[in-house]
Amino acid sequence: MKVFRLLIVTVIFAGMMVQCAPDPKSKIKELEKKISSENFSLDEKGIQTAEELIAAYTAYAESHQDSPEAPEYLYNAADLSLNINESKEALDLYNRIIYQYPDFKKVPECLFLVGYITENYLQNYGKAKEIYESFMAKYPDHDFADDAAISIENMGKSPEELIREIEEKNRLLQDTISL
Repeated sequence: MKVFRLLIVTVIFAGMMVQCAPDPKSKIKELEKKISSENFSLDEKGIQTAEELIAAYTAYAESHQDSPEAPEYLYNAADLSLNINESKEALDLYNRIIYQYPDFKKVPECLFLVGYITENYLQNYGKAKEIYESFMAKYPDHDFADDAAISIENMGKSPEELIREIEEKNRLLQDTISL
């Protein structure tokens, strides 16, 4: 009889704990509201709020892997990570989406952004070129296909080199027009 009472008390206590647990979506909405407010800035407190939202997004995605929101929340977490200069975390999240949710509508953007991070943050130009080429082969009609091609063309060049090339192209264009 004591075991039965203990079991009932345990079930009731567990039920109360579940009811008291905050809804993860409401926490996400609350943090999203803070970040999208007019007076939000990426100062120390703002970065802390962003990190909390990233953690909330990823926690939700981990506990609700089959949810339609899971890949979208991971995408939002990756985007936010990139915006607070956490490029390694963003890279991991974009790759996670690509492999865990291959049918997610934003997988092409994820692949492009993996190339972008690899090029601009990791400065691994060889790997970035492979990723951009893979992107162009898989998604030749995507809006970012031209961007991938331009990134390959300009990879590793300094701003000064790019300016010189643009000026040279403009000069050649002016010479052609004046003929």
